[in-house]
Amino acid sequence: MVVGVGIDIIQIEKIKSSLEKWGDGFLNRVFNAQELENISKGKIYYQRIAARFAAKEAVIKATSKEHALALTDILILNKKNGAPYCKFKKDVGLDIFLSITHVEDYAVACAVAQKKA
Repeated sequence: MVVGVGIDIIQIEKIKSSLEKWGDGFLNRVFNAQELENISKGKIYYQRIAARFAAKEAVIKATSKEHALALTDILILNKKNGAPYCKFKKDVGLDIFLSITHVEDYAVACAVAQKKA
C-alpha cells in the first residue's frame, strides 16, 4: 500500500554555494561516510551531491505522514548497476521507490513510500 509520494528539485548552485561556505560541515550534517564514499569527485560532483540531497528531501515528503525523519536518518546509495536506492538508519516499515536525475543547473528526485508487505 502506497502511503506517500514526494518530489524535490534543487538548483545545483545552491548546493555548490553551501559546500563552498560550509565545506565538510555541510556534508556531515546531511550525509554519512558510506554515502560520500559513493560520490566521486569530478566534473558532475555538485550535481551528484544535489541529486542525493533532493532525494532525501523527497523521501522526507513521501514519509511525513508515517514518520518524522531527519536528513541523516536517510541514506541514498547506489546499486552495482548505478540505480539509486534508499536505506534508513532504523527500520521504519517502509520500502522506498526512488528516481533521481540531474542536469547542469538542477537536480530532481521523486520518492514513493510503500508499507512493507
